[in-house]
Order: sequence, then C-alpha cells, then structure tokens
Amino acid sequence: MKQELRPLLQTGECHLTPGVYDSLTAKICEQIGFKVLVMGGYGVAASLLGEPDVGYLSMTEMATRLHHICNAVDIPVIADGDTGYGNALSVQRTTREYEKAGAAAILFEDQEWPKRCGHMAGKRVVSKEEHVQKIKAAVDARQNKELLIIARTDARAVNGLEDALDRANSYVEAGADMIFVEAPQTIEELQEVPKHVKDVPLVANMIEHGRTPILKPQELAAMGYNVVFWPCTAPYLVTKAVLNVFGELYKAGTTEAVIDQLVPFPEFNSLVGLDHYNELEKRYAHK
Repeated sequence: MKQELRPLLQTGECHLTPGVYDSLTAKICEQIGFKVLVMGGYGVAASLLGEPDVGYLSMTEMATRLHHICNAVDIPVIADGDTGYGNALSVQRTTREYEKAGAAAILFEDQEWPKRCGHMAGKRVVSKEEHVQKIKAAVDARQNKELLIIARTDARAVNGLEDALDRANSYVEAGADMIFVEAPQTIEELQEVPKHVKDVPLVANMIEHGRTPILKPQELAAMGYNVVFWPCTAPYLVTKAVLNVFGELYKAGTTEAVIDQLVPFPEFNSLVGLDHYNELEKRYAHK
C-alpha cells in the first residue's frame, strides 16, 4: 500500500472517491486532486471485456488491473473484491492477491455468484452467516493490518432495508473495518444507515440515474458517511466523448470540428510522464 486509507477516514469529511478502471483514469484523478480512488468491476468489465458487470471478470483479471492502477498513482486505492470469487477460502486468496497488488482497502459483497452491479435488477444474496465467514476469512488473511476490509451488503434490494442493516452489524461483529450498504432508495434510507450502524466508517455510492438519490459529500458527511463512491462516471464520460468525437471523425473524415474536445499532444505527454522519462533517458544514456 503506497498510502494508508485510515487517516483520511478520521478527518470528519466524506471523501469524494471517483471510480477508475485503468492507469490513465487513475492518473488523471490523482492529478485533479482526489485523495482516494476506487477500482470497480463495472468499469473494468466494460473496458477490459466490453461486457456488463454481471460476473464475467475473474479474480486474476481484477488483480492484474489493480496492480497496474496502484503502480500508476501514489494515493490509496479501494478495490472491488466482488463476492471473493468463491467460498471463504477463495476470499482469502483474493485478499492476499489484492494486498500484493497494492490495495488500501478491499470490499466484499454478499451477493450470490454470478453477481451484478449493485444498482441492477435481479440480484440475489447469500445467507448472512455465509458472508460473516467470508469477512472473517478476509480479516484473517491480510498481512498488513492497515489493509481495510469493507463489507458490502446488497440485501436492501432483495430483502429490504431492515435486513441490510442487520447484516451490516453482523459484518461489523465479524471484523469488517468499514460498511457499505448498497443502493438505499431514498434520502430517508440513507439517513437510517448511520443511525443503526455505528463505530465504523461508512460508504455511500452515487451512480448517475441509479437507485440512490444523488447528494453532495457535505450532506453525506452530516449524516455520518466517510466515503462516497462515484464508480460509473468515468465509463459514462468516456463513452459519451468517444461517441461524439469518433462520430464526427466518421462523418467528416477529420476531428477538426471537435478539436477543442481533445487534450493537446504536449499536455497528454506531460500527464503520462514523458518529461520524467526523457530526463531518465539522458541520465542513463551511453556516452
């Protein structure tokens, strides 16, 4: 872990956490000034496979992408561990592989496999008792105690908020360092989570056109949340931009009419560190 997440959680703020799916999106977000990132399966599935987030990705594919992202930035990265890709023993392997890749925190959800994006219809959840054992397994498997284990419950959409809150507290008892109740459907439901799940940092999740009302970090902080994910903004943004610019290229034969939508060549090279590599090349040039 290049930087620990825990100190950020003690500031009283709710930290804006953009979702990234590759090293480039991660570097851009770090340069903008974000202090923590989340790598979610939604964006990775779309960018790596061109497929929806419905359980197509393997653990090794996610761990490899996580390794690249963590190498590209110097801020904490929260990693989506999905369901752990199997039973409690699989969760332990996932924890070890993600920790080696550089994750500052890993979230594990209580969906059945194959899982799907938390704001999609058709989710199913495992028993509370099964996920309790997965959380215990993850806690036991980590080598660095500063690696945080986030327990996510998707039970709101399946069994209702009461069951989701009961599960959340059971996961805290199992050793989870943070809790993520996915997809509350009203502001009132968002407010209920911190009232019933106490003494651990809480995650909120904002998806454009998703099931949860969109709130600002200051509003969420006042409720008691510490981190707010924006996991789908990057793929939606990139898709819109590519459709616009390449649509124009296809029609007109050049990008002249949309050139203002492109980052200039020198600026992009600077973003990805070309100046640094040029300096290294001079330093180690054969005389």
